[in-house]
Amino acid sequence: MNCFSKKKKEHESEMQNLQKKTRFSQQELNELFKRFNRMSEGNPWLSKSQFRENMGLLGLDSVYFLADRLFAILDDDQNGRINFDEFAAYFDKITNGDQLEKSEISYKLIDQQRNGFFTLSDFQSTMQGLIQSWVVMTGQPLTQEVKEHLDSRIIYIFRQMDTNQDLKISLKEYQCSVLKDPSLLDIFEFLKKGVTVTIQEAAVKKEELMLADLNQIQFRITDLYDHLMRGQSTSKLHIPYLRPSLMSSLVNQTKNLKQMSNINVLQNSNIGIQYLFGEDTYIPSAKTIQVPIIQVNSHPAFKSDMNVKHQLEESITLKNEFFLEERPQVNELDEMLERIKVLTDSQIRENYREMIIKLFDINKCLFNTIIKFQDTLTKKQSELHDKQKDEIVRNERLKQTIMNVHKRTVQNQQNRRSNLSVQFGHQNWNLVLNMMIGLQMAVKSVNSVDDYDVSQRDFKLKYYFELLPRRATNNLNLKVCKFYDYAPQVFNQIRKLYMIDSDSYLGSIGPETILSSILKGDLNTLSELTSTGKSGSFFYYSQDGQFTLKTICKDEFTFLKHILVNYFHHLKTNPKTLIIRLFGMHKIILDDKKQYFVIMSNVFKSYHEIHQRYDIKGSLYNRTTPPQCDQAVARKDEDFLKLGQLIHIQPDKYNQLLSQIQKDAMFFAQNNIIDYSLLVGIHNDSKIKSSAHSQRFQSMLDYEDDIQAIRSIEDDKIYFFGIIDILTQFKQNFKSISIKKKAEFCCKRIFQGPTISAIPPDQYADRFVNFISQMFVYESARSI
Repeated sequence: MNCFSKKKKEHESEMQNLQKKTRFSQQELNELFKRFNRMSEGNPWLSKSQFRENMGLLGLDSVYFLADRLFAILDDDQNGRINFDEFAAYFDKITNGDQLEKSEISYKLIDQQRNGFFTLSDFQSTMQGLIQSWVVMTGQPLTQEVKEHLDSRIIYIFRQMDTNQDLKISLKEYQCSVLKDPSLLDIFEFLKKGVTVTIQEAAVKKEELMLADLNQIQFRITDLYDHLMRGQSTSKLHIPYLRPSLMSSLVNQTKNLKQMSNINVLQNSNIGIQYLFGEDTYIPSAKTIQVPIIQVNSHPAFKSDMNVKHQLEESITLKNEFFLEERPQVNELDEMLERIKVLTDSQIRENYREMIIKLFDINKCLFNTIIKFQDTLTKKQSELHDKQKDEIVRNERLKQTIMNVHKRTVQNQQNRRSNLSVQFGHQNWNLVLNMMIGLQMAVKSVNSVDDYDVSQRDFKLKYYFELLPRRATNNLNLKVCKFYDYAPQVFNQIRKLYMIDSDSYLGSIGPETILSSILKGDLNTLSELTSTGKSGSFFYYSQDGQFTLKTICKDEFTFLKHILVNYFHHLKTNPKTLIIRLFGMHKIILDDKKQYFVIMSNVFKSYHEIHQRYDIKGSLYNRTTPPQCDQAVARKDEDFLKLGQLIHIQPDKYNQLLSQIQKDAMFFAQNNIIDYSLLVGIHNDSKIKSSAHSQRFQSMLDYEDDIQAIRSIEDDKIYFFGIIDILTQFKQNFKSISIKKKAEFCCKRIFQGPTISAIPPDQYADRFVNFISQMFVYESARSI
């Protein structure tokens, strides 16, 4: 007994010392130690084989590359095993570290030899290993075209980082590059979108380059013309050598100019991707330039004493051939100069005259081309700028959304929130990996089907997928993970109702999130929250805070299938409904355990921080939250009344909001649903009154275009609304309820009356609406 007490004291002392070295709380270190013990099977150190086993899918033979690289990073003393101090130090950096610390972790993933630098070969090996892991995990093979583009992209990224141009990347170079451009390493964006989606961005970049060269060519032609007409010195005359891809594109453009009403330089995805990555593109060269019929008039760029007028009867072919593959050699130039010596004066004058006329025509043709080109490019630049601006606003809102995601609360440690998210070593790590892969396979499968109107049959469909089947792992003893996607086309239509495309959806919940996090040394995948409700459900917030994966019981899953038709119809006919949006329903079988879950929207995916939260059911029975609980925990009905809270909004907004709540409550009553609640979030900010801040907020509301976010009359608060917990069915048949539950319901009904939660749907709906209507103060708005 004394020996046990001694070991316990030693452990506590070690944990206290470790707490001083890291930024973890005592509670978080204890949780981390439990993970380490689970991974090491109670041993004081963790072996490489144990580490692989705990990496789940990422530790399988076909993708162990990542597991081994991560193991080498954690094994700081390089003795072939990981102790808890090393384990905690790594997690401290990726969880609590700043960008410099995380980029150092990322650097070590590449510099495995710890040379203090890495070469192109090291970088290629790391990136190709990540890409291969993505291929194995997702089951999506890459075409040869995509592989070539990725190889070029990897070389391009390396060159961008190699600021010293010594073919070695130091830690300082690496950190400066990734901090300056955090998207530099986002190769998975390309893998997700594919070649075709990147063409628009690539087109604008290429056309900007081409327009610059067109202007340069016109300037040189004008310079040459002035020289020929006025006999200026050739000392300053210089014709630039253009990139073959640009010059040949100009040749093709000039040939087709006569039929062109709108210039479209990019006709090929290969060209677009290579220009996006900053590469030259070689197009089959043309041998001659065809000039269309043009009426020659005087042009301000061509002023001379000679009055040249000429009308071309047909297209003129330049006698000189432009070979684009290589520069003219010196001996070829000498040959051409020798030919001039044998020409007579009259031949020289005639050729000189023809050359001037053709230069004049070419310049005018080029001038018209540039005007058309500039107009087209300006439109494209404007469209791209608008998209980039929207993306910036979206990213800023996402940052705040992430702050609004409240982490798992542990009640027995002063209610302090744990900062540990779902990472390797977590008991649900492999479950999360399989969820992500299954979701990607399901969404891609639906995407391959042409859009059509949802029929009754679609509500009964389910798709089955094997995740990482035995043939991909070479392990016949491995139990295959089974993934089921229910009513895929129905939920695809729901996502489209709310303008959620597949790329952004998978960008939040797809497996690329994990791989990208590993590469960047920021392995926070999903933020876990254990439900404080009686059901014991688990919530997993996506890394960007946009979506929530919630596990549900079989009864709730069955009930959702039962009401899905009505739910879908309600969303379509009530675009401003406050009912939580469900974007997918799935079942996963892993290690012979069934898990049901749904993908939901996050009510508080907001640009603004949420300072207060309320969960309102309209009931006063046991509807209070202990005052010592963390502020991230929602307060309840009694708390709202005790604090004397009232919501001040415009009368028209109040009418819209209450009208929609009544419609939603009617839907619940008709579908026999109870126990739902109105989630209310309050953002306090006096700065909203300022014009700039008000415009910023107003733009957010215009984007939402609904009543889920409403500002107060005083302009000092923003209220967020959403109805959650919508899958509780009121069972009138008491045969399906246990004796204990029957007694509980009867006693509560007798002694507490209508204040309890479990009352019939019609009564619940009426009480819900009445309580909410009294939470508001609606006055005529004063002038703002």
